[in-house]
Amino acid sequence: MAVLRWGIIGPGRISTRIVRALASSSRGTLAAVASRDADRAAAYASRHGVGRSFGSYDELLASSEIDVVYIALPNHLHAQWTIRALEAGKHVLCEKPLALTVEDVDAIQAAARMTGRIAVEAFMYLHHPQILRALEVAGDGLLGPLELILGTFSFLLSTPDDPRIDPAMGGGSLWDVGCYPVSFARRLAGEEPDRVAAFARLDERGVDRTFIGQLHFPSGLLAQFDSGFRASDRESFEIVGQAGRLVLDSPFVPAPDGPRPVVTLWRGRVREQITVPSMDQYRAEVEDLTGAILDGTPPRVSLDFSRGTIATLVDLDLAARSTG
Repeated sequence: MAVLRWGIIGPGRISTRIVRALASSSRGTLAAVASRDADRAAAYASRHGVGRSFGSYDELLASSEIDVVYIALPNHLHAQWTIRALEAGKHVLCEKPLALTVEDVDAIQAAARMTGRIAVEAFMYLHHPQILRALEVAGDGLLGPLELILGTFSFLLSTPDDPRIDPAMGGGSLWDVGCYPVSFARRLAGEEPDRVAAFARLDERGVDRTFIGQLHFPSGLLAQFDSGFRASDRESFEIVGQAGRLVLDSPFVPAPDGPRPVVTLWRGRVREQITVPSMDQYRAEVEDLTGAILDGTPPRVSLDFSRGTIATLVDLDLAARSTG
């Protein structure tokens, strides 16, 4: 059985979840880590039992011992290093958002076609059984015709030098956490919104700390979401149909990194708990890309899907800034 050798570019907090996922994978192993700080890379490698460390991203990309690269850099670097990794002959799992412009997604798609390599945006939640079950329930008509989608994702961010609030790095709650309910709404709708509206509370540097957005789809389906850095931890998603509604209490970061997944089907005042397994969704996204590379199965998060998400986020950001 082939085993893919993974390298991490950007040894930050989120990358430790990929370390955990690869530790339990039978077809993938973490072979190297790269940082612009050689000492930081070496310390990370020592802490997590990684065989090699590099003091530059290019060194890792030049290594013949790496098959797949996981990119966990600040938002503004995602497209650049995804393209460079593809051109170096590596497959890529890149943290969300994949890019900050539609043009950059197009450039990634072009690089993937040219090199014959696969690039996937790391929307780990789309691989979790609770999301797959929610899509089944909505698609099977158990809720009746869909009318409304409601989503929220926020947390309190108080670190003053965090890249997520740096405008030069693609900061803002929309790009960091608002992208989750937006992408889920698009997946449920199965089409692109034809109208958007939005408001935001911007800080002194023009970074949205609180965001509210609305989507109108050609079918008539409506979606509304909020995201933020100035509220306590909040996560929920509700799918409302004419015959019932489905509520997910922890749709984006469930156990083992958050609360256990709870999915509730409401028919009027009658509540039914839908049992879904708890699993490591980061391992699920690793296995999804592994299957795409080794078995030829299509990745669950395609570049076309990512392009639609980025296009919607760009439109929402513009709408919020144009309303003042």
